[in-house]
Amino acid sequence: MTRSAPTIGLRIRALRQGRGLSLADIATGTGVSEATMSRIENGQSQVSAPHLYGLAQVLEVDISSFFTATETDTARAMQPGSRAVTRAGQSAPFATPRLRALLLAGDLMHKSMHPFMNHVTATHLDQVGGLRSHPGEEFLYVLSGRLILHSATYAPLTLTPDDSVYFDARDPHAYLAEAQEGASFLVVSSTPQLQGNPDAR
Repeated sequence: MTRSAPTIGLRIRALRQGRGLSLADIATGTGVSEATMSRIENGQSQVSAPHLYGLAQVLEVDISSFFTATETDTARAMQPGSRAVTRAGQSAPFATPRLRALLLAGDLMHKSMHPFMNHVTATHLDQVGGLRSHPGEEFLYVLSGRLILHSATYAPLTLTPDDSVYFDARDPHAYLAEAQEGASFLVVSSTPQLQGNPDAR
């Protein structure tokens, strides 16, 4: 079953309240306004990937935490020798009206890389809320369709199947499809290791 924005919004609220943080605290830490955060938690506004990365930093959780209904018994912290296998059909899905994504290796928490399979259908920047940035680096590999990577530093880059790009995710960026049928791609994002997170010990 595809997870929708309301489901993730409720999970964000539970994590925020469980840590005793107010909407104002989250707004200060992420740069997302209190009003927008309220709409995200109530399922009235889409949550973007940059939102999730920022929230993960402020809440001191792994991004996988937004895709689980509870602190699941199957989630494992990254330890020496750890590995996670994601079988076909077992990835955690996430959808907005303009993006469908599958979270891979979602059962392994506190990892340095976050792999997603994405399918984007938006063809204009205003459909995805403009350019956004987040900590870390990204690697992108196009599987099908024609993908356009917009960024603040470079001219729009058109990528076709088997093209790839590695970039600094702190540079505001956005993914768009060249045509309405969309484009599918693998994206792997790194995030800075969380400091002082008791769950990571």
